Order: sequence, then C-alpha cells, then structure tokens
Amino acid sequence: MKSRLEKNKKKINEIDKEKRQKKAKIIIKITSIILVSIFSLLCFSMFIGAKYLVVKEVKITNDKLPSSFHGLKIVQFSDLLYPSFNEKDLDNLKDKINELKPDIIVFTGNIKRKGYELTKNDISILSKFFNSLESSMIKYAVYGTNDKNFLDILENSFVILDNKESIIYNKEIDNIKIIGFNSSNVDISKVSENSNYNICLINDPDNINKIKYICDLTLAGNTLGGEIKIPFYKGLLTNNKYYKDYYKEYNMYISNGIGNNYKVRLFNQPSISLYRLNKY
Repeated sequence: MKSRLEKNKKKINEIDKEKRQKKAKIIIKITSIILVSIFSLLCFSMFIGAKYLVVKEVKITNDKLPSSFHGLKIVQFSDLLYPSFNEKDLDNLKDKINELKPDIIVFTGNIKRKGYELTKNDISILSKFFNSLESSMIKYAVYGTNDKNFLDILENSFVILDNKESIIYNKEIDNIKIIGFNSSNVDISKVSENSNYNICLINDPDNINKIKYICDLTLAGNTLGGEIKIPFYKGLLTNNKYYKDYYKEYNMYISNGIGNNYKVRLFNQPSISLYRLNKY
C-alpha cells in the first residue's frame, strides 16, 4: 500500500513538474516575443521612422482667394533640430522640396536642437542648405525657440518675418498676405487690413488664440506631432495644447517637422507639407 502511494505521489510530482516546465516555456516564449517586438519598434523608430521623409499634400479651398492665386503651391517645412538631420539628410530634404516646384517656401522655425552649439562648419552646412531651396516666387521664415542667434543662416536666402507682414502680388493686381509672428512675443499691432487673404506663420501653435482673428490660414510647427504617436491616443513627447495635424476651428495646420529631440519617431514620420491653394 505504501509503495503504491509513493508511486502515485511520484507520478503527481512528475506531472506537476511537466506542467511547470510547460508554463515556464510559454512565459519565456511570450517574453521573447515582447522583447523582440520592443527591440524591432525601437530600431524602426531610430533608423527608419526618424529618417524616412514623407510629403503630406493638402488642398486649401477658399472663395476669398484671388483668382490669380488659384493653384499656388506652398511648401512648409519645420523643426530641422540639427544635427538630428545631418548633411546627407539635408541634401535629400533639399531634393524633395525642389522636386515639388513650390511657388512659395515657408520654414516655421527651430533650426537646431536645444542645447546644441553650432560650429562654423554646421553654420556653413545649414546656410548652404537654405540657399539651395528653390521657389518660383519667394521664401519666408519665422524664428523658433533658439533661432535668434542664427540670423546669418537665414537672412541671405529667406525673408524673415518677425511680427511682420509681406504682401505678395500675382499678375500685379491681386494679392495675398503672409504674416509671420514671433512665438515668444506675438505682436499684431503692425498687421494692416489691405489683403484679400491672410496666411499666418508661427512656430508655436499654442499662440493661435492671439492671432486667429486675422488669419485665414495658419501654418505652425514646434510640436513634432509628439514624436511618438500611439494609435487613438495623443502624441507622447510634447507639452503643446495643440499638436495634431489640423484644427478645423482655426484652419491651422501643424507640421510634424523634420528632426527629433529624442532620436526616435514612431508612427509619426518626418514630413514636409505641400499646400495647393484653390479658389473653388
């Protein structure tokens, strides 16, 4: 009797041991899948998501637009955050923008990463890049957070709108107005009322409530779309109130930007925006 009990006990122990081994194998397998998935996402976000450029095309329709500006192409890019985009990347960006054959190019700020000190060689690389961009009409820029000290990078190739406006005439009759604001000190006092259609440029979209009354269309940057976007949730790495691609109530488009602050981008690739203006 005792021998039979010992045999049963041994058999039960063997069964329990087999169950524990199977359970351990399942846990190891699941853990391995999770770790591989995390590693794959990390690699993708660092080496593909952070570098692969996309072009976002948007049709802007407004019957306030003068007929002579119907079909006008505006290309916006923002937040280079150099050196997250290096010289080779900038050359690729230049080709992408020039291939679009824009009439107007706008840069909505943030040349470099916060805390990074540009060298003379960096300034030379960036100046060459901005100079190489081609538009049929004009190029505009507004300052980002740390751009004030780098006027020499932009001033020879872009018109800098620092709480200033510029009127663009097409066929010497109709006009639209481009207004650029300083995000640190928005001043609308110099904005006049002699335009058919106002396009506003600003780095920080959280200033929209200060300028919304005078803007028919607003182009902003700064947020990078949160860098990491979780489906059906907001971008994770931003403190901005406004960070989505588009806000209908303000007719405001926010660029996802080019560079990155944390060397990663997930479900949120660097992008440039092509806007086609249409009267109807």
